[in-house]
Amino acid sequence: MKTASRLISVLLVCLCLTGCASIQNLFKRKDPLPPPTFGTQPTLEQITTAINRNSQNIRNFTTENASIHMPGVWVSLHTRLAFERPKRLRIQGSVSSLRGQEFDFGSNDDIFWLWTRSGMGEVWYYCQHDLYPISPVRSVFPIDPDWLIEALGIVEFKSSDQHFGPTRMADGNWEIISHCQTPSGQYIKQTVIDHKIGWIVRQELRTPQNELIARAEMDDWRLDRGTGICYAKRITVQCQGMDGKMTIDLGSPTFNTTTPFAPTMFLMPVFEGYRAVDLSSPEFLQPRGVVMPMQMPTTSSIPVPEAHIQTTIR
Repeated sequence: MKTASRLISVLLVCLCLTGCASIQNLFKRKDPLPPPTFGTQPTLEQITTAINRNSQNIRNFTTENASIHMPGVWVSLHTRLAFERPKRLRIQGSVSSLRGQEFDFGSNDDIFWLWTRSGMGEVWYYCQHDLYPISPVRSVFPIDPDWLIEALGIVEFKSSDQHFGPTRMADGNWEIISHCQTPSGQYIKQTVIDHKIGWIVRQELRTPQNELIARAEMDDWRLDRGTGICYAKRITVQCQGMDGKMTIDLGSPTFNTTTPFAPTMFLMPVFEGYRAVDLSSPEFLQPRGVVMPMQMPTTSSIPVPEAHIQTTIR
């Protein structure tokens, strides 16, 4: 199970983060948050409209000085991150500039990929978004890659989901329960909104049987003066199958830049010396259950869609 836990931790770096918040260390913020747009007895429409408006205002963002601290790793990883709607995301991390790149996660409108220098064997993984719901790895990591976008704080209450609340909690915060239908099935999401600052402090994702899949919290909410966007600088994530918590610090993100991203930013690379493995491949199916990628045989190779390939990374 260490192998599975390691892969899930790496996936979480790139496939999970959720929109959540906390008012700890409020006095340290450089930019004061605007007051909530709703009163002491908000309606469901007031809360969801405020959060949706803030998320929809985020067209893109980038940060060169983010960091990620993973369970069992003593050193934080220096991280570069870029996002562009709707599904384009790139997260690249390294221990130091001397050692070079340690992991690369990316997503474009059609496909996502994951590579690490060590910890997963001589392989790297990719999958088309529309095929991930049928991927065998979902039995171990049952979260859609799209949840990553939400994990970065870009939370939207969809009209296609069913929302109930808000209900006042014992600590004064507000709770909204959502029944969400995704390509992978139905989930129940609990969203907790801080009654003082009006932003999300916690999200939990559960199965219809009430099994906890993932939890995320956000801390150190800030206001970007140039755009009026509110964001959580620090995010803490826990997930089913993961030992401990993972913390992401977004550093100093820049929102809604008008400078185009490099043409290759969201194209999938080829990682020289590593075998490509399609997460939706039948290779993952075994008679007695699912075999995690690090246990896969290394004798076969799966072709990579040419249209999504960028360049070779050594």
